[in-house]
Amino acid sequence: MKIVVFGANGGTGVEVVKQALAVGHRVTAVVRRPESITIQHQNLCVWQGDVLDANAVEVTIAGQDAVISALGIKVDAPTVIYSEGVTNMMRTMKTSGVRRLLCVSASGLDPGPVLQQWIAKPLLWRFFKNNYTDLARMETLIKASDLDWTIVRPPMFSNKPRTGRYQIAINRQLRRGYTISRADTADFIVTHLDKSPSYRAIVEIAY
Repeated sequence: MKIVVFGANGGTGVEVVKQALAVGHRVTAVVRRPESITIQHQNLCVWQGDVLDANAVEVTIAGQDAVISALGIKVDAPTVIYSEGVTNMMRTMKTSGVRRLLCVSASGLDPGPVLQQWIAKPLLWRFFKNNYTDLARMETLIKASDLDWTIVRPPMFSNKPRTGRYQIAINRQLRRGYTISRADTADFIVTHLDKSPSYRAIVEIAY
């Protein structure tokens, strides 16, 4: 497949790029600083662009088979990068006929069991209020679209290696599962690029 990855220089984005290339996909990595991508591969194209620039997004999405958003920011400050970014992506996808969209969100937006709702959710929203507010806006926009979307909700990230073994819950919440590596989050994304059971679904993943 031909895929475009936004946020390709982040921890999860880099793993998506590496794993997608390893299984033969052609990858366009969109980053603001091309020098931040050190991977070299004949099937990799590194494109300088900002997800908030609608024109840059349009150029990179046209002709692709799937769009992946692995966007993230390191500090909790007011942002629209998730909601505005996905708006630009979906607008171009609709006009160019690209159907498949996978976006990384966060399980902390809506923890499952009652105990987590009462304890974990208020704490997480306190520390990540700005990030979560915009992620929630992003999810609302995605769910209102008619694209073949998947919202991936990982819990706390680690930098452990890829195992390919983790829990998956489609349109339901995991009762237990507090961490997952960025590498295994990428594993789910790459292995579910064309898996229809994950279309138009919120998927929680964790160990």
